[in-house]
Amino acid sequence: MATFLKLAFTALVLNACVQAGRSAWTFYQFEDSVQQAVLFSAKETPPQVKARIVELAGEHQVPLDPGVVEVKFSGTQARITGEYTDAVRLVPGAFVYDWTHVLDLDVRRIPY
Repeated sequence: MATFLKLAFTALVLNACVQAGRSAWTFYQFEDSVQQAVLFSAKETPPQVKARIVELAGEHQVPLDPGVVEVKFSGTQARITGEYTDAVRLVPGAFVYDWTHVLDLDVRRIPY
């Protein structure tokens, strides 16, 4: 019986780690995609870049509200801010953690 409890506890901890890792991995992939899109956006306007960021959120299945995304340009420098909350199921059917991922990028755009 003790072995079963240890295995069940280990499975719960492992599941929580995998679910949290999945959420973090998705965010980092999305953040990297946004950074690459902004890096090569020298000829685009802030609304065009914002639309591209929202499009990337859809591709990565990130629940990003377009109203919270801010895009500001200053010369070749771009400042991107936004956030979304991911519901991470740490314990299946029992505990959901709302993890807020904050997108805060300062990117120098490449003129071409």
